[in-house]
Amino acid sequence: MALVKTVKGPLTAKVGDRLTYQVTEFIPASPSRADIAAVSWLVKSEGGAALANMSECGPEFTVTVPRTWAGQKVLAMPFMRAPSAAVSVTTEVAADTAPLVTAVPAGEIKVRIEKDGKRQYAAVNDEPRFFLGNDVPYLSLRGLMNSANPPGPRYAAEDFEAAHGDWAWYLLPTITCESNRSFTCLNTYDRAAVTFGHGQFAAHTANDNFVVLFRQALALAPAAAYFPDLTVKGGRIQLITESGALQPLETADDTRGLMRYFNSTPDSVDRDESDRCARLVHWCTSDPAFRHLQVSFFVNQQRGKLNLHARKLPLEGLTDKLCITVLDILHQGRGTYAQITAALGKADPFDALLALGGATYKERVATLRQEIQKLEVRGIVGKKVFSKAAKDFAVPAGA
Repeated sequence: MALVKTVKGPLTAKVGDRLTYQVTEFIPASPSRADIAAVSWLVKSEGGAALANMSECGPEFTVTVPRTWAGQKVLAMPFMRAPSAAVSVTTEVAADTAPLVTAVPAGEIKVRIEKDGKRQYAAVNDEPRFFLGNDVPYLSLRGLMNSANPPGPRYAAEDFEAAHGDWAWYLLPTITCESNRSFTCLNTYDRAAVTFGHGQFAAHTANDNFVVLFRQALALAPAAAYFPDLTVKGGRIQLITESGALQPLETADDTRGLMRYFNSTPDSVDRDESDRCARLVHWCTSDPAFRHLQVSFFVNQQRGKLNLHARKLPLEGLTDKLCITVLDILHQGRGTYAQITAALGKADPFDALLALGGATYKERVATLRQEIQKLEVRGIVGKKVFSKAAKDFAVPAGA
């Protein structure tokens, strides 16, 4: 099989431009027609997120720049066996002039699902397709998982510091552990039915996590285009049935209706599951307001939970470094109040906290340690302590 040697394409672009990329040389120089037709293309962001993936579409690739690429440097990589940045063109796409304005899609959202073995791709209307997820097994269940390469922008704490102060940084280690900072990280393979977002918000917890986030998202303008059969009434997510009647999908203690809406066949991946997850991923990728909502939700949730935990844990005067470690333990569920209290009483409470669940979750704990230590070196953590009176972190008196 031949290999791609060089490629050409535009160096700059803006949303709406029609771009053409072309293979200019092969190895060997005169490949067969079959080899030429077998060229595939992968477009990735500079941060590594997959933006478009076209299989065996030939030596020329044409694409209209979608809004989801705005403000990014994108790499277009033609390949025969595996893509490589060494054979690519980098196109710098101009940023949106008003990045926080929610763009309401015009007309009906149409989703096309394409399968390549266990890999699923989705395309919305006439846009390039994106990676939706692998169809994976988990015990007796099956579902989608895109954690290897989620599409769309990644979380950057500095982008949200103005709105959320140190909390934008405090949650960075957990976000890194949960999703590798991806706003569109998705899985539908376990008992939660659907888990989504940079903090991996699961749908099986009533009045919390995905349920509350999605309820808030349905108040955004694009919701009617992406999920025309859903609404919020009486503070609950409701399905608009064919007769126009409303059917609640969640209550104060039950989320099974919403779980079934996104994943009605836990032992397989059906068309509705792929379609609705694709809508969720594309909406989050396209809409800065949805991503800002995720960040605000997670900050408010974790700040509130810290105050609740402080009723049962000795957190008063505890450093921010130790508190965010406690929050991560409880967010993942790898330790109890009793275990955390015991760890906080050790000579090295940081190491003792990290030891909770450390044998089972070695990679996560190692990542958490590394990310918190990075913040410590930069002076972002280690300067404040938790104050029940302030219901937040504060600089200790005399510091």
